[in-house]
Amino acid sequence: MASLFPALLLCAASVHPDTINDIARVESGFNPYAVAEIIPERERGSYGKSVISHMPKSKEEALTVIREIENRKRRYSVGLMQITSSNFSFYSTSAEKLLDSCENLSVFEKIIVDCYKRGRSLENALSCYYTGNFSNGKRKEKEFNNTSYVERIGYTGNEKNMLYQVQEATGENSEKIVHTMRQLSGPKPF
Repeated sequence: MASLFPALLLCAASVHPDTINDIARVESGFNPYAVAEIIPERERGSYGKSVISHMPKSKEEALTVIREIENRKRRYSVGLMQITSSNFSFYSTSAEKLLDSCENLSVFEKIIVDCYKRGRSLENALSCYYTGNFSNGKRKEKEFNNTSYVERIGYTGNEKNMLYQVQEATGENSEKIVHTMRQLSGPKPF
C-alpha cells in the first residue's frame, strides 16, 4: 500500500494527509499490524539495535508477538502509526484496540497535535512524536544510516506551508485555530 485509504484519513482529520502518510510510511511501512519491540539499553551491547521490527500479516499474529514481548517485560510500539505501550494508559487504549487503524490514527492525532501545540513547529512536533522531546528526533542515528527521524519522515524545512485546523475549547465557546504545517517531500496520498 503506497498510501492510506482516504476514509482512514478522517480518523485523524486535523493532521494533513501528507504528514500522516509520510509518518505511516516510516513508522510501519503502512502495515496496520506492525509491532516494534524496544530493546532496553542494557541489552543492546555496543552495536546492538534499539528496536526489533515485527511485521505480522494478521491481527492474531500481531497479538501473539505482543504477548511474547510483554512476557519479556519490554516496551513496544504497535500499529500503523506505532503508538508506544507507555502511552496506552494515558490515552485509555490497548495494544489490541490499536491494531484497528482508525483507533491508531485517532491516538496518533492526539499525540502529534499536542506535540505541535507545545513545540510550535512541525519539526519539533515530529521530534516530540518520536522521542517525547523536541530535540532527540533531530539527532542523526547510526542505526538508521546516520539520518534523524525528522529527515526520515521527509522534513527538510524548504517546502511550502500547508494548513490544518484544530478545534480548541475556550470556555463555553470553541474557536478554530489554524496552524501552519510544512508539506513534506515523499509520496503523495492522491
